[in-house]
Amino acid sequence: MKFTATLTAFALAGLIAANAEAASTAIDREAYSHDADSGAHNPDWLTDLPDTLKLSQLSLPGTHDTMSLYGGDIPQTQSMDLREQLEAGIRVLDIRCRHVNDNFLIYHGSVYQKASFTGVLDIVQAFLAQHPGETVVMRVKEESTAIGSTREFWQTYNAIAGKYPDLFWQPDADFNPALGSVRGKVVLLQNFAEWTRLGINFKELERQGTAPDDCPLNTNWDLYSVWEKAKTQFMAAASGDPDKIYINRCLTGSTGGFPYFAASGKSSPQTDAPQLMTGLTTLTNPNTYPDFPRVNCLGKLCSIAFLGTNPLSSQYLANLRTSYAVLNQVYQSLNINMRISKRVGMVMMDFPGKSLINNIIAMNK
Repeated sequence: MKFTATLTAFALAGLIAANAEAASTAIDREAYSHDADSGAHNPDWLTDLPDTLKLSQLSLPGTHDTMSLYGGDIPQTQSMDLREQLEAGIRVLDIRCRHVNDNFLIYHGSVYQKASFTGVLDIVQAFLAQHPGETVVMRVKEESTAIGSTREFWQTYNAIAGKYPDLFWQPDADFNPALGSVRGKVVLLQNFAEWTRLGINFKELERQGTAPDDCPLNTNWDLYSVWEKAKTQFMAAASGDPDKIYINRCLTGSTGGFPYFAASGKSSPQTDAPQLMTGLTTLTNPNTYPDFPRVNCLGKLCSIAFLGTNPLSSQYLANLRTSYAVLNQVYQSLNINMRISKRVGMVMMDFPGKSLINNIIAMNK
């Protein structure tokens, strides 16, 4: 298994590197969207996949701080509302609940997002009723400090979720359900109580190393290292244990910086805003930030622009799919009894655009 993973990783790295020079001048301008409609429309994309596929075998587009649409450029991480996200094909939600007067309101940090947990569940339940072949994975996490509550967070969760008795998947001994057993249901990624058997324990995924969050964006200059960590997590999921759930949380960066900048590398949040320049050129720094685009070229002299994790990931996944096809053909021609999958796990995004969502979905085909 270790040899297979190593061989696959080296082979994929070589094939993808072969496309790097051409990609360095191209920008996928449909991978980032700050609009209310990303242009993606995939309401039933899970329906045609085999029931026997395990959750860990799927590549699922997700949103980081799913409900964070308000508060300005620092707290805002999304521009599509929840219903639009689901219609676009998003299947992993990141729901942050503040415990207020024995109820759950949706916050990002200290910023109220004009929504409640009950409202979230109503929208998801209505969507799944209309699209019963789909499933939604939902991380639930306590946000900020409790206000005026007389009970524990988990008790309020049980009180609210108990009003939706048929909505949530109920785990048995298997915490890696088959797709057929969770169609029409929500799979809870529980991130609020270590001891409970509710859903799948998110902390356990962190402990096993398949959901790392060590990708801080403190300044603009951290963007390339954030991208490198996102790329590493893509490869970890592609070559890792197929029975383990992988989550890529490094497309968004963490701690500091504007979410729109991490996602786009743009000079302002608008979808069609220009890329921010690094101030570097290929004359003095030809090998710096090799995945960032070379623009405004005069002969071989080009400026180096920032590029966000959304367009970088979208292009990377498109190349990865091509590389998988080539590798599988090579293995077949050499009579090597091995076929690699295209899994990249759950991919959490800020301001996802059409091409990025579609490229993640395409990894399942």
